[in-house]
Amino acid sequence: MDQSTLWGIHAGKTGDAHTLFLKKKVVAIGWSKMPDLSTLNTDRDAFKEAFTRVFPDSKPGAIPVNAGQLFRFIHEMKPGDFVAYPSKIDKKSTSGV
Repeated sequence: MDQSTLWGIHAGKTGDAHTLFLKKKVVAIGWSKMPDLSTLNTDRDAFKEAFTRVFPDSKPGAIPVNAGQLFRFIHEMKPGDFVAYPSKIDKKSTSGV
């Protein structure tokens, strides 16, 4: 039996996510200060190191949480998974594949 995962994403304070997610049917995250995540080694420590370099003033407890979000987006999310996010435009929760 195929097992799809449901991911929750909070994004787009300006409403840009609504257009991107629903009209263009893609999911993205915007950590513009981070390097190209596809160039990092495929382990969580590489993501923690990159996050720490870019955000050196982060609280120690925030580093694994934030780096983990990026790691999971790149290495665990896959086609066929479901994504739900609360729309900032119409205040409705939206999901899709």
